[in-house]
Amino acid sequence: MSRAYRISVKESVRKVIRAEDHVKSQLELLDILPADQMADLLAAELVRQGFERDGDTVVRGDGETKVIVDLKSGTVTVKSETACEVEVSGERVGRSYDDVGPSSKSVREKLKQDLNNDLQGDVKERENELQKKITDKLEGQLADLRTELDQAANRATAEALKQKAAQIGQIKELTEDPESGSLTIVVEV
Repeated sequence: MSRAYRISVKESVRKVIRAEDHVKSQLELLDILPADQMADLLAAELVRQGFERDGDTVVRGDGETKVIVDLKSGTVTVKSETACEVEVSGERVGRSYDDVGPSSKSVREKLKQDLNNDLQGDVKERENELQKKITDKLEGQLADLRTELDQAANRATAEALKQKAAQIGQIKELTEDPESGSLTIVVEV
């Protein structure tokens, strides 16, 4: 009479998973003054909003998210990345008709391979969840950031208009409404 032996395999996988996403956009600045002066005005506005100047770029980071504005090209890059360590474990049970022979060895190897495939699938699923989380976070921040960058570009444009008006002649009247963004400049040439 043959007897079936229970074979049990336990495995765990520990891995650091990473997720990242980025979006690029273009910031529109009018060519009122030469490009380098417009870039300096924009940089000054962004520095007032908490960015740090680094050569031809301004950068702001808050943990997982980093905003980079290339002052020469007007390209805005928003990057978000994160990493975390995950550990998954599992157990598989099978049967063999010998406890130490070739049958038990092949059953054990098959169980181990199937379990490792399942564990790698679990890790991949966690990685996908982390990727979705980081993408959702990035999408949520984009609307606020777009408004903030547009306001900085508008203030830089207003300052450029004031400087250009001063170059053309003597400014007789200057009316500015920060709420609506309107600017009226009367220049005597």
